[in-house]
Formats: sequence, C-alpha cells, structure tokens
Amino acid sequence: MPSRDRSTSPREIRNFAALQLGLTGAFLVALFWICGGRDADYPPTWLAIALVLPLFLAAFFAERVWLSGKPLSPDADAFQVQADALDAFTSQTLRKMLYVEAAMLPAVIVAFVGSYGAWPIVIVGFPGILLLAWEIWPTLRNVARAAVMLESKGTTSGLVDGFNAL
Repeated sequence: MPSRDRSTSPREIRNFAALQLGLTGAFLVALFWICGGRDADYPPTWLAIALVLPLFLAAFFAERVWLSGKPLSPDADAFQVQADALDAFTSQTLRKMLYVEAAMLPAVIVAFVGSYGAWPIVIVGFPGILLLAWEIWPTLRNVARAAVMLESKGTTSGLVDGFNAL
C-alpha cells in the first residue's frame, strides 16, 4: 500500500470532535464563572430569543454543508478516493464547527458587555454544545450524508466503512 502524505484518519476526526466539544464546554464553564455565574438579573425575553436565534441560523447552514461536497472522480485509484473523501469530510466538519461556534459568540459578548452576568452563556451554552455535538460528531448520519454527495458519480469512497471500522 502506498504511503499517504496526509495524516487524516477517521480516528483523528473523532478525536478532534471530542477535543473540540470538551474545549468548548470548558471554555463556556470558565466564562460562566468569570462573568459571575447567575448573580445578575435574567435578561429580558427578547434578548434571550435574540441570543438563541443565531443557533437556528447556524443549524440551518451547518445542515447544508454536505451539499457543497464535490463528487469524487471515478477514474482515481481507490487509495486516492479514500484520502480525498476523508479530506472533504474533515473540511465539512470544520465548517460546521465554525458556524456553530460563531453563533455562540454574541452570547459571550453580551455576557461581558451587558449587566446580565453569565445568563447569556447559560441561555446559549447548553443548546450550543448540543448543536455542536450533533453537527461535528462523525455519526453514521453525518458520514453517510457526506458520502452520498461524494459518491454521486458512482465512486465508492469507503467513508462510511472507515468510520464503522472504529
């Protein structure tokens, strides 16, 4: 088997997702304590809704990331197709992560600038972490959606099998 100059593997993608979820959760918990916890007044309802709205937009865009995948060439050798499929899936995972984490930033800003303590972080943090886990964890759903687009020209990428082997 030829050596690969890329280091992406299904295990590394799964480890990256776990690390990102842990770091984001730890960051939000640290911000919660830095901003004084729940000692301040709860923000008005309109602000709570405004802080959660970017999460809905992030979910909308993240759910469509897999549609941007370019079909793999059926003429390439199997090794190259598998490597390209993993690279494409990694790229999609990073884009989804950026969408979700960018949607959580307004809550962090309001927590520091506003007089609501850490309530904005509490309001957005829990659903934000759940959305992040839903979007970036390489579940069969996420991997299969990427594989469908990548294999649309009849190529077998082995993407689903690579993640199921773990």
